[in-house]
Amino acid sequence: MKNIAGKPQPAVETSLISMTGDQVRKKLGEPTMVSLTPENKILWTYRPTWKVMPDNKNTVYVEFDQGIVTKVIKADK
Repeated sequence: MKNIAGKPQPAVETSLISMTGDQVRKKLGEPTMVSLTPENKILWTYRPTWKVMPDNKNTVYVEFDQGIVTKVIKADK
C-alpha cells in the first residue's frame, strides 16, 4: 500500500486488506450501506451513527473484489 501525500496509511486501512466479508463484519460490524461500483466491485460504507453537521468525516469505505478487501479509504474531511 502506498503513502498518500507522504503520510503513512492509518492502521484501520491497512489491517483490513485481504480480509473476507465475514472477517470485516467481525471487526467493524454491519455496514451502513452496501453498493456496487462502476467496475462491478462491492463497496461497503461505514458512517458514524450521529452527527450535528452532516459530512463524510470518519466515514470508512471498504471495497471488495471477488470477496476479498482490495481497498479501504477513511475520509478525513
